[in-house]
Amino acid sequence: MLSPRKRPVLFLSTASIVLLTLAGCAPASPDGSEEGPIKIGAVSSLTGPAPFPEVPAAAQAVFDRVNASGGINGRQIEFISVDDGADPALASKAARRLIDEDQVVALVGSASLVECTVNSTFYAQEGVVSVPGIGVEPACFASANIAPVNNGTVQGFANLLFYASEELGNTRVCPVILKSPGLTEPYLDLIERWEEATGSTAPLVDTSVSFGDDPTPAILAVRDAGCDAVVFNANEPIAVAFMNTVKRQGLLEGIDWLTLTSAYSESVATELERQGTLGLYANSEFLPFTTDDSRLDDWRSTLNKAEVPLTSLSMGGFVSAEILVDVLSSIDGPITRESVTVAFTTMSEIAHPLLGMPYVFGPGDAHLPNRSSQMVQVTESGWVTVRGWAVGQ
Repeated sequence: MLSPRKRPVLFLSTASIVLLTLAGCAPASPDGSEEGPIKIGAVSSLTGPAPFPEVPAAAQAVFDRVNASGGINGRQIEFISVDDGADPALASKAARRLIDEDQVVALVGSASLVECTVNSTFYAQEGVVSVPGIGVEPACFASANIAPVNNGTVQGFANLLFYASEELGNTRVCPVILKSPGLTEPYLDLIERWEEATGSTAPLVDTSVSFGDDPTPAILAVRDAGCDAVVFNANEPIAVAFMNTVKRQGLLEGIDWLTLTSAYSESVATELERQGTLGLYANSEFLPFTTDDSRLDDWRSTLNKAEVPLTSLSMGGFVSAEILVDVLSSIDGPITRESVTVAFTTMSEIAHPLLGMPYVFGPGDAHLPNRSSQMVQVTESGWVTVRGWAVGQ
């Protein structure tokens, strides 16, 4: 089992992350081997409509700690995180810069709206593995060379659907899909599979509203369809706005409202209480961070020292970096792009304390190593865990 590491932290600024260089300035050889630091890259949406800066920042915090303790067999880790701005052209350019120019041996701790779709074929061609802290697009889970540590939006949505129908006992579960590029069709395919597996029939599948637009038309459709549960996709600000609209339409009571883990944060709980819209459920892809579970101590300590926000998203960056460190430490011989790829594709399972199931990259043409979620609900006491680990099939 991957055990928590308690190490001193090397402090570095993360205020405006475009390029993060953690340690080491000796030149590396073209294949990333022996001389100089071990170069690791990340392509993330640090700016744009849904930024994820805390994900690579959490990975940085882990690498800082490892470097302060001597690195990997005496070699420092140099982490280069590049912003794609949620722009496919910038994501493509960033990946080619990291692989062709910076000669990274792997990509870890990424979180992007676009980069898996853009870069998965390139990663396969170059023989480099990517372990995103947060995989967003379906393409992140459909590539031989990419294996995120989180559920992803589609599996997360599945976990919510199954929880609503099979555990909360709702019989009129209505998915509301706030349309976003590349995700609407996978959600629709998932809903068909959920209906077949459970015998459920959704009285409404609403796709009338785009992500970020006024959700009122969808919420009125929910009312008219007589739904007793609504599963919708949202991030923090959209979840708050969505629930405020639910309240204004008088639909807060009598319907269970469930959304994705990206809305699971302390700030969302504060805003939902302020506006009087408690009760929202969310899935937690990692061990719920709003508990006092001692398995969270190392994560909290590491990220607090690095001034990285404590969120479910930052857990992804932390976990992916720790898994990389374990895999690098297991390599007997030079650490190169080739040896790192072999180590990941032949690795044994790693049981991480923040995951509900062991992580393994392995061979195969697609990877979804973390399918398990816990369920949390926001109450007057904040987020509380209402169900342990389970997988929505």
